[in-house]
Amino acid sequence: MGSTIRTIAAHIKHRVLNYTLGWVYRFYAWRLESRVMMHPRPKHIGIILDGNRRWARERSMPPTYGHRVGYDKAKQVLEWCWELGIQTVTVYALSLDNMKKRNPEEVSNLIDLVEHAVEELSVDPRIKNNAVRVKVIGRRELLPPKLLEKINSLEQDTSHNTKHNLFLAVGYSGRAEIIDAVRKIVKDATSGALSYEGIDESVFSKYLYTAGADDPDLILRTGGETRLSDFLPWQAIYSEFVFMDVPWPDLRKIDFLRAIRTYQSKQRRLGA
Repeated sequence: MGSTIRTIAAHIKHRVLNYTLGWVYRFYAWRLESRVMMHPRPKHIGIILDGNRRWARERSMPPTYGHRVGYDKAKQVLEWCWELGIQTVTVYALSLDNMKKRNPEEVSNLIDLVEHAVEELSVDPRIKNNAVRVKVIGRRELLPPKLLEKINSLEQDTSHNTKHNLFLAVGYSGRAEIIDAVRKIVKDATSGALSYEGIDESVFSKYLYTAGADDPDLILRTGGETRLSDFLPWQAIYSEFVFMDVPWPDLRKIDFLRAIRTYQSKQRRLGA
């Protein structure tokens, strides 16, 4: 009888503690978000969602599990961005290096996940409700034709949306983006469509994958690494950086809000 009572008491104590901690978390998140909303938020955030594979490995699960959970987290973070009025989000989904160097089976699974994401975005009511223009950036010619058809359809269907931008970097390399821009500039200059004297930073930016969007104000990377890994090297020249130890699947809203607060605490002196 005594052991039963102790078990019940322990269970009740555990539930009360969890409820209290949950309430404290929600209150802190609400307070933090209120403070974030009082100051200018970044117009454009670039996100390197790192740590999916390590997160899965720590749980004795295959990389595909980590990527799938990471995809669900990305959908959640996009919602946070729209709630805060962030206009443009660029997500580093799959690098060109990883496409070339990682296990072919893992790359195939990642491509399948990208296709699943494109299909979901095509019918997601939040895309219409938030007027999101979606564009896939990278060496698109390396993607399967079936996936390219779905990407083209999604981009066409959302091309009229002007409130938000969502760039999905797939098969992306910053150096490759710059090379592709140079090739287009040389072609236009050679044909006479562009004068050599007229080439400046502003013109060059128009030839990048992200043409028409503001450069990122903030680059956020999870997973404990502190490098860009060939992500938006031209566009990020004046960006603020926040590197976080938390793996991407474990990112909480308060972690994200703290990153925004870190950005807001900076006195931005572009070029200084």
